[in-house]
Amino acid sequence: MTLANPQDTGPLPGETRRMLLRQIPAVVDEMEEAVRTGLPDYANAANGTNGYSVRQIIDQTVSCFVSIHDVTRPGPAATAEIIALYERIGAQHGRLGRPLDVLRDALDLAGRVACRRLIEDAYREQWPESVLATLTEDAFDLIGTAIAAASRGYADECSRDPLDVQRDRLRDALVADAGHEPRPLTELASAAGWQLPRTLAVLALPAGDHPQMHVLPPEVLADRSPAAPFLILPDPRDPGPRWLPKAKGAVLGPVVPVDRGAVSLRWARRGLDLVERGTLPAEAPLRCVDQVAVLSAFQSGDLLEAAAANLLGPLLALPPRRRTPLLETLLVYLRCGDNAVLTAERLHVHEQTVRYRLRQISQLTDGTCPDPELHLETMLVLTWLLSPGI
Repeated sequence: MTLANPQDTGPLPGETRRMLLRQIPAVVDEMEEAVRTGLPDYANAANGTNGYSVRQIIDQTVSCFVSIHDVTRPGPAATAEIIALYERIGAQHGRLGRPLDVLRDALDLAGRVACRRLIEDAYREQWPESVLATLTEDAFDLIGTAIAAASRGYADECSRDPLDVQRDRLRDALVADAGHEPRPLTELASAAGWQLPRTLAVLALPAGDHPQMHVLPPEVLADRSPAAPFLILPDPRDPGPRWLPKAKGAVLGPVVPVDRGAVSLRWARRGLDLVERGTLPAEAPLRCVDQVAVLSAFQSGDLLEAAAANLLGPLLALPPRRRTPLLETLLVYLRCGDNAVLTAERLHVHEQTVRYRLRQISQLTDGTCPDPELHLETMLVLTWLLSPGI
C-alpha cells in the first residue's frame, strides 16, 4: 500500500483532525507506557509532583498538537499553551534540582510513539504524502518548542533568589503525594527559613487570581501559576480567619497535619471545580468543611444516581414543578430531625403545607420513603439531586 498522490492535498482535512482527536486517549496511553518503561525513575518522580504527572503532561501536549490544526482556533494560541506549560515544567525541574536531560529523553520517547502512529495512520487511511510530512514536521517542531520553553523556565528559576527557590521547593513538597517528597520536610523548612507548623490548609484560588494581588503574611507559601494558583496557610486556626485572603470564588481545603497537604489541596480543587460549575456558591472563601454533603455527593455521583431510583422511586418520574418542592421539603425535613414545624420555618411555608407534601411523598412511594434506616443515604441522594449543575 502507498500514500495518496501529493497533489491531492490541501489544508489538513476536517475528518483527519477528527480522527486524531478520537485517538488521543489511546495515543496518550501508549506514550505514557513508553515513558514509564523507558524512564521509570523519572515517571515515578514526576507523578509525585503536584500538577505535573507524566500523563497530564502528555495529554496536554497531544491535545495542543491536534489544536494547532484546528481551523476554528488560531494555531498560535495552542503553541502559546505549550510554551507556558513547559516553562512551568522547566521551572519545576529547577526548583527540585532535576536536570533537564531526562525531560528531553521523555519527549524523545513520546515523539517516537507519535511518529510511528502517524505513519501507521497515514498508510491505513491513505493520507496524501504532504499531510504526513506536515504532521511529522509539526510534531518535531512542537518538541523543539517544548524543550526551548523548558530551558527558559529552568534558567529563570535557577537565577532567582536562593531563599525564594527554597520556599518554592518546600511549598511543592508540602502538597506532594505521600512518599514523593524529595527531602524531609524539616530539612526543607530549615533551608527556607520557615517554621514547620503542626497543621496547614490549602486555599485554591480561581484561575487568573494572582497571589500577589493579596496582602499575605510572610509565612504563607504561594503557587503563582496562572492556571491553578494556591496558597498554603500554616496553622490556619491560629491566628484565625482575620488574615485569610478574601478572594471570592476561592476554596479553603480542610485543615490537615503538615505532612498531608496533598489532601487539603485535592479537596480545595474539587470544591473550586464545583464553584466554577455553579454547584457551590462563590464565597470569599468557601470552606470545604462547610460543604461536606455536596462534596461527598459529587464524588459518588454514579452511585447516587443508581441509588436514587431505589430510594425515591416514583418521585423522580414527576415533572420538575411537582418533583422539586417535594424533594426540597423532604431534604429539609430530614435535616431538621423529622420536625415539621422547624421544616416549615426553614422553607418559609405553612406547617400544613409541609405535612401535605410529606403525605404525598408517602403515598407515591407506598410508605417506603422516608425510611428511618436510610436517612443518611436519602439525604446524600437529595443533596446531589438538588444541587445546581445536575
